[in-house]
Amino acid sequence: MNIRMLGLLVSLAIFGQAYAVDGSITISSPADGATVSSKSKVSISYAAVLGPTGDHLHLYVDNKRVDVLREIKGSTEIDALSAGKHHVCLTVNTSSHAPTGVETCVDVTSQ
Repeated sequence: MNIRMLGLLVSLAIFGQAYAVDGSITISSPADGATVSSKSKVSISYAAVLGPTGDHLHLYVDNKRVDVLREIKGSTEIDALSAGKHHVCLTVNTSSHAPTGVETCVDVTSQ
């Protein structure tokens, strides 16, 4: 690998990390590892710092986008989850819906 290519790769790594450090998301409910009812909607409580390029949040359940959230702090509900394990994530996205690299997830079990 030549020096120029190495410099480019290092710059990209540093640039990408800068945005991840400048934003954050906390899911306060449900807690990671929580058990939720398969018969009721699930309330998601969260707070986010968008960072320099962030515009809004995307909510994913099992890698499928289920909502776009414009509020940076609050709660939303998702439909009842089928019985089993599920992966719930929030990501910070730019105004053109590109992820910034800031993400947090919780795993829940629906019974």
